[in-house]
Amino acid sequence: MFYEKSVNSFSKLMREARLLDLDSGIRSYATYHGRRCFVFITRSARGYTLMVYGRRLRGTNEFPQGRLLVKEFPTEGELGGFVQGLVERPVKAFVY
Repeated sequence: MFYEKSVNSFSKLMREARLLDLDSGIRSYATYHGRRCFVFITRSARGYTLMVYGRRLRGTNEFPQGRLLVKEFPTEGELGGFVQGLVERPVKAFVY
């Protein structure tokens, strides 16, 4: 069974990032250079990796399309500073 936890505020998103296991991640809706996109956040022993993908509508669902950016952050603070400018408001994120 597949489980996702819904997150609806920036502070909760960052708390979940801090608690990420190495085999989990976060997906959120965002805007990057005026383009609607998805942001994926994962954690490793070296810090955090953020990946930005375009969003494509197929029927009533949206799917990732084309990687736009990959960036690594050694600390949660650096990640948060960057993500804050991307994530759409109100925050709609999912921890998986």
